[in-house]
Amino acid sequence: MSEVFVSYKREDEARVSALVAALERHGLACWWDRGVVAGENWRARLKAELDEAGAVLVVWTKISAGSHGMFVQGDASHAQRRGKLCPCCSTR
Repeated sequence: MSEVFVSYKREDEARVSALVAALERHGLACWWDRGVVAGENWRARLKAELDEAGAVLVVWTKISAGSHGMFVQGDASHAQRRGKLCPCCSTR
């Protein structure tokens, strides 16, 4: 189980990568979809990681909050229902 599940849109990967690196430098075990291996059932893996994480960091950007961010928005709703939502806004 990771301490932090990071939910984001692929288009924001560069900025999220820097965020994950900073969290890990401070000793937090993070999981994001970079951990999915080829051939793995990614939906099942994401659901398991999302359910088991101690916190869910949702990176809100124009893209993730828009009409193309339905998976990120779903992760946020799931995390909020479980009391694990940690929203992060990025305007760059």
